[in-house]
Amino acid sequence: MIKNKVNNFILKNHKFFNAFWAIISKLLSGVKLVVIGIIVARYLGPKDFGSFSYCISFVTLFSVLAEFRFHNIIIREISESKINTEKILGSAFYSCFFFSLLGYITLVILVNLVETNENLKYLILIYGISYFFQTLRFLRAFFIAKYKNDIIFRVEILVGLIVMSLGLLLGIMGQGIIAFIVLRVFDVLMISTLLVVFYQLEFKRLKKWRFDKQVSIDLIKNSSPLVLSSLALVIFQQFDKIMIKQFLDEYSVGQYTAAVSLISLIVFAPVVLSEVISPYLIATREKIGKEAYLRNTQLFSDYIFWGSFLLCLIVTPLSNFIIKTVYGDKYLEAIMVMQIFSWQGVLIAMGSVAAQIMIIDNTHQKAYFKSIAGGLINIVLNIIWIPKYGIIGAVWASLLAYVVSSYIAHFFILRYRYIFFVQTRSITHGLLNIFTDLKNRKKGLNA
Repeated sequence: MIKNKVNNFILKNHKFFNAFWAIISKLLSGVKLVVIGIIVARYLGPKDFGSFSYCISFVTLFSVLAEFRFHNIIIREISESKINTEKILGSAFYSCFFFSLLGYITLVILVNLVETNENLKYLILIYGISYFFQTLRFLRAFFIAKYKNDIIFRVEILVGLIVMSLGLLLGIMGQGIIAFIVLRVFDVLMISTLLVVFYQLEFKRLKKWRFDKQVSIDLIKNSSPLVLSSLALVIFQQFDKIMIKQFLDEYSVGQYTAAVSLISLIVFAPVVLSEVISPYLIATREKIGKEAYLRNTQLFSDYIFWGSFLLCLIVTPLSNFIIKTVYGDKYLEAIMVMQIFSWQGVLIAMGSVAAQIMIIDNTHQKAYFKSIAGGLINIVLNIIWIPKYGIIGAVWASLLAYVVSSYIAHFFILRYRYIFFVQTRSITHGLLNIFTDLKNRKKGLNA
């Protein structure tokens, strides 16, 4: 009896720390990118910061194709343990390399068609090299599925300290945009290298990776809907900056990005928490029965929704103070952007929960419908509203697109209507569900 209690205590604490390391790791990753952005913004000013952000956004648009987003599928496959892990990793590696090459070729073609500024074109192609260094980042999914988020934490903190220190040094030395672009490429290279190093140190199975044609086809097939969904998400996050640059100028991109990059930190905790909880739901789905699984899924949605809502509620009134403190008086136009855009965090959290439920239930194949709908709304509204309302028009276009893709669209797609009702119950009864759950957990601890 005592042995069982000890084992349960260890298991619960292991799960807690695994979730804790996952959130901290993702937060470190976000902080690192935001810090680099702040250094560029403060040392180079809004115009050059806008150019820097535009190049990053342009390359990020096609990173979905280059990376092919095997992440969630790999977590599911490894968690379910139906396929040899080395086959999954080997197949993922060769598939990712192929898509990295395809992504870079696509980038080269489109940048020559779209961009007329030779300097920006050159910077975009340099940063595009990072596609090839992203090839091994699927190992994140492996570590998450194996409850080894502490390894990801070690990688992120080591790379974060190095990259932020180098970024500060580049700023003090008065280096230009190209130095910071190269630094971003170096960042991706370092993360991938260390993920491989830690994998080999921990598991020593790198030489056992094997390419399996059928596994690769299955990974691509299962990931394809998620790629389309991710493309829509990237459009939400990046395409507005590209359109602001086309309709307005780099200065406006700088103001807009100053706010948006800080808001991205709000989103990290709920999104990562949803990824971390996903393996537990997958592992327990068959064991606890349908009724208990549905109850856990509802609580999963409740906690993520209201947690993100609380974060946004705190950030909105602090936007003025945050912008002035972080960026200075050159970025006052970013204050209103941040005040409105902070509520994007709730919508992204809702979308992340929905995506995880779809993957767990293996119903994600039609997810691209809602994502494409949201992406099209975002593009159309940006075309109409940016020339008329400036960067605030881009903010409202993005928010409305998220409302559609992360929530409303689920009602109109029969396969996902149940997710719409899960989300609706989180909005209307989520707080009560959380209160009841915490009360029951307290009773269980005292028993």
